[in-house]
Amino acid sequence: MQPNPLQCFAAGHLQPTPQRFALAVYGGAFDPPHAGHASVIRRVLDSCEQVLVVPSYRHADAKRMADFDLRCAWVERLAARFGDRVRCCSLERELGADGRVIYSYDLLGCLAERYGLPSERLALVIGEDNLTRLKTFHRAAELRQRFGLVVADEEMTVHSSAIRAMIAAGHAIPEAWQLPEIETDMAIYRSAM
Repeated sequence: MQPNPLQCFAAGHLQPTPQRFALAVYGGAFDPPHAGHASVIRRVLDSCEQVLVVPSYRHADAKRMADFDLRCAWVERLAARFGDRVRCCSLERELGADGRVIYSYDLLGCLAERYGLPSERLALVIGEDNLTRLKTFHRAAELRQRFGLVVADEEMTVHSSAIRAMIAAGHAIPEAWQLPEIETDMAIYRSAM
């Protein structure tokens, strides 16, 4: 029997139940985006009308990342494979222009307002690895109370940090990990960022 690839939690609920959200917000560094990210987006589309993929402008853990505009361009190329239900959202640049870190709670609140949606119609997309550390998120209790949550199990073990390390070491990246949309741009990881 195959494990459930997604768990959806309604706003204010601790147990998963079938849900349909208007908007799913999938944030991360996307440094670089990879086939695992594409797998999550594909699966999230089954429970959401639209997915916004939001590259981090300033990472909460002060992680150094490739150029924001480049990562947005990569995400836009990835989003194009899914049609008009998936879009790249560069809102974090605007929200973080003053140098502050953007937290999921603040981003979701801003998107609910801009889209004119009740907060419970929005869901934060996280990987199963983040479910256990969700309680450490900024305003975690309020986040769970106001917004939905979509937890995606890892279908393949691939991480952006491993891709960067392999490229820096001159190793080939497994074909199953790569996105043809951005494959030619991976040379940026050969030099120190």
